[in-house]
Amino acid sequence: MSFATLALWVAGAGVLGLALTAVLVGVLPLSPAGRAVAAFVGIVLTIVAMGVASNRITDRAIRAEYGDEPADGVGDDDDTGRDGLG
Repeated sequence: MSFATLALWVAGAGVLGLALTAVLVGVLPLSPAGRAVAAFVGIVLTIVAMGVASNRITDRAIRAEYGDEPADGVGDDDDTGRDGLG
C-alpha cells in the first residue's frame, strides 16, 4: 500500500466534505446560530468521512497483503472447544 494513495483518498474525502459543508451553509436560509450549527455538523461529518476512507483503504491493503483470514493469526492454536478447566 502506498501512503500517497492513502493520503490522497483521505484528503479527497476531507475536501469533498468541507466543500459540501460550505455550499450548504451558504445556500440554506438559516440564522447565524443555525449556520454555526450546520458548519459544526459538517465538520464533524467530514472528520467521520475521512476516518471511514482511511479504514477502508487500510483494510483493503491488509486483505491484499495477508488475505481474508490470516492462517497464522492469534487464537488459531487447536481450538477444540475445551475451556481448560478439567
